[in-house]
Amino acid sequence: MVKTKTSSLTKRLKIAGIATMILIGIIFDGHAQKESSISSRQKEKPNILLIISDQLNWDYMSAMGNPYVRTPNIDRLLNAGIRFDKAYTVNPACLPSRVSMFTGGRPSKFGVHVPKGIDIQRTDMVAYAKEKKIAHKIQEQGYKTYYGGKTHFGPRGYKFTPEDMGFEVYAGEYEYRGMDCVPQAINTLQRHRSNYPHHPFFMVTSLMNPHDICYAHIQNNGFDMEKILQRTKGEGWKAKLRTSVLETLKIPIGHPGAGGYEPVDYYLRQAPPLPDNYLPQTDEPSVISGIGEEKGMAPAFGRYRGQYSDTEWLLHRYAYCRFVEEFDKELGLLLDGLEASGMAENTCIIFTSDHGESLGSHQMAGKGLFFDEVCHVPFVVIHPDLEGGRIDSVNLISNGLDIIPTIFELAGVDKDPGLEGQSIVPLLYRTNARMDRKAVPIEFSTGLGIVTNDFYYGIYYNGKDNNEQLYDMRKRPLQMVNDALDPSYTEHLKQHRKQFKETHHKTLVHYGQPDGFVKWIDGNNDQR
Repeated sequence: MVKTKTSSLTKRLKIAGIATMILIGIIFDGHAQKESSISSRQKEKPNILLIISDQLNWDYMSAMGNPYVRTPNIDRLLNAGIRFDKAYTVNPACLPSRVSMFTGGRPSKFGVHVPKGIDIQRTDMVAYAKEKKIAHKIQEQGYKTYYGGKTHFGPRGYKFTPEDMGFEVYAGEYEYRGMDCVPQAINTLQRHRSNYPHHPFFMVTSLMNPHDICYAHIQNNGFDMEKILQRTKGEGWKAKLRTSVLETLKIPIGHPGAGGYEPVDYYLRQAPPLPDNYLPQTDEPSVISGIGEEKGMAPAFGRYRGQYSDTEWLLHRYAYCRFVEEFDKELGLLLDGLEASGMAENTCIIFTSDHGESLGSHQMAGKGLFFDEVCHVPFVVIHPDLEGGRIDSVNLISNGLDIIPTIFELAGVDKDPGLEGQSIVPLLYRTNARMDRKAVPIEFSTGLGIVTNDFYYGIYYNGKDNNEQLYDMRKRPLQMVNDALDPSYTEHLKQHRKQFKETHHKTLVHYGQPDGFVKWIDGNNDQR
């Protein structure tokens, strides 16, 4: 194990105690004293805190060397925990990603397709949640379970809620929309400490930012205040959103134009430069090159190409950095509240995001596409019984599929054979541990893909041209060239076609992806 300096935060955020260490010792050393280990494990179960950000890129934090954001609290987590650098979402859009996180299944299992929306005729999520009893199973191990903040498990008219999974909700989505969630979380921690001192907790805190970038409208080389006000018009959470967006974009005190939004030069000086993959990809899928024309491309995905000037893209990138910092402030309050509760030393923290943000790459904003910016997510586990600052850059993690199995193992819930994902707990304790996984599945707005250790491979099913895409992330990580068209990648293409079919074929057949797509795979899998 790599030794790093143990920070004061790490000392305060000790988790999972001797008991889980003993349990892992049983797993890997078989002949440990089984009875006493199990007894200790029952007495020392860790609290578990799952923190979810919304639309946070995996590398937009100062601890990752990014000079355009100041994120001291995200950095606290990264420095105190184990960072998994090959973690990916199951679907790079809010709703399907979150459905996966809290069911442990792929979104397509429930008829969740973007941009098609929800078709709950195949498998009902409420029935599935009640059958799986995610929170109930954790409660059976003595836990109290709490959920606060954004849910987005379905459209507003579709009732699939944290209560269906067995959670007590301390801050609801449309009342708080992830805003004001942290004070409620801190109150819940204090209440738990007072009322249930002998019970561990499992708490979800799902924050909104940096998703507010979706409301930072830009036009004529400046922020479009009229449209921002129009999009946030209303009371309740809309009023909170309006205040949050306006305050975040306001020029700070000490700079020309402080308190306003006019001097564009200030914003441009603070903005990250245009990305190295700012131009459209060579031989990109026609679904992308024909945004707004091809059937099936939601307007929310890939938006603003052809609409923004270079200056406007820089403003978009500036605004995103500020919303990341707003998330960081909320995170800091939550971590401080956890420490103040006196329960930090036995709390395991898992930190991730539902997906990333395109942020001007390929001249697009938003999510939903098969590019690294939106599929690659942060994933950190804080376990100060282990040394902080360790980086796992080998194992492929699917945050949607792996979170529930991981939490189950931490809480002492028996492994559920019906869950596709894997617990990452063994990876926490052994630096040389390896998952039995060759690829992680990605379901995106107009197709399906896989990510292997070195490649992205995907197929678009609604486009006219260039539907098959292969990206060599070792040599060309900017995804500017389609390596499926390069004869030197013939063997890699064959391997990834085969792996794609192994990873997705069951989903395709049983959950109603277009028949033509299945036939295309079957007909092309062994070519070249």
